[in-house]
Amino acid sequence: MSKAKYIVFFWLIIVGALIYFNFNLHSFNKSFYGIAENSDFVVSYGGLAEISKIHVVQGQTVQPGDTLIEVFRPELDERIRQITDQLITLRSQKTAAGFDSKSMISQLEAEIKAKRAEIESQIKQIEMQYSINKSLTNELKSIQFEADSSPLINPTKVRIEALKNDLELMTNPLELRIEQLRAQSGSQENPFATQIGNLEKEIEKLEQEKKKLTVYAQAEGVIGTIAFKIGEIVSPYTPILILNSQTPAYITGFIHEDSYQNIQIKDRVQVQSLADRSKKLEGEVVGVGSSITEYPERLRKNIDVRLWGREVQVRVPRQNQLLLGEKVILKKIF
Repeated sequence: MSKAKYIVFFWLIIVGALIYFNFNLHSFNKSFYGIAENSDFVVSYGGLAEISKIHVVQGQTVQPGDTLIEVFRPELDERIRQITDQLITLRSQKTAAGFDSKSMISQLEAEIKAKRAEIESQIKQIEMQYSINKSLTNELKSIQFEADSSPLINPTKVRIEALKNDLELMTNPLELRIEQLRAQSGSQENPFATQIGNLEKEIEKLEQEKKKLTVYAQAEGVIGTIAFKIGEIVSPYTPILILNSQTPAYITGFIHEDSYQNIQIKDRVQVQSLADRSKKLEGEVVGVGSSITEYPERLRKNIDVRLWGREVQVRVPRQNQLLLGEKVILKKIF
């Protein structure tokens, strides 16, 4: 083989090695490592709670819907009782106010009716007297009835119009008051209706809180810690019981700080066990760290060499073959 051929062969080897190296480096930069973790379900409350019943024991396997624990929160029952008493009082006051308005409206309507009947009676008497006088005058043919000579100044009609005006002056204020009472009783801005509505919303929220006093398992798992016994009082936000999932629900991965990867929330990633490459599944990115954090020791090749990177949270289906705490390799799916 000539010298030229050796040189060409040598350069082909170098180019092939570079291509192989770049390909593997690119593949490496597209993957990162993580640890399969469980999602513990912690039972705690925002107020003082008394343990009334415990339906499970430590180490017991539970299924979704199984009852775990029941507690009693005295302040909830006390507040519900107070609001119930307030509602009874306000509703009674509202009913009484409604009756008062209806009674006042009925009274005003009766007064208007009486005044109208009185005026109409007076008008009928005047008209009757006018009719009698007119008939008597017609019998006296030698005398012309003065009222017929000038209808514009007929004193009888003037009296009748005056009475009708008096009726309007007396009834108009009463009718206006009736309209005001009806508007007030039917208004949504009624102070009783507003207070009652606010209290009903509050008691609805308290009833929802009361339903949470009985806790059910949200998924299959194993009862871990039970920190209290029946009858004990628990401080606010103190863990009472912990339910450990049997399979990992999340993967906590770390992307090395020297490796740029455009990982975003809702990206799909492939998750593969490092110990058993046949264990593969897909997950969804649900969290991406905005700062650089230190690697956990289990993901370091040399525990004496500290590493830093971005933390990535990946949610995986609950039905999977991964072990809790198992190391995995993750790769973004394009």
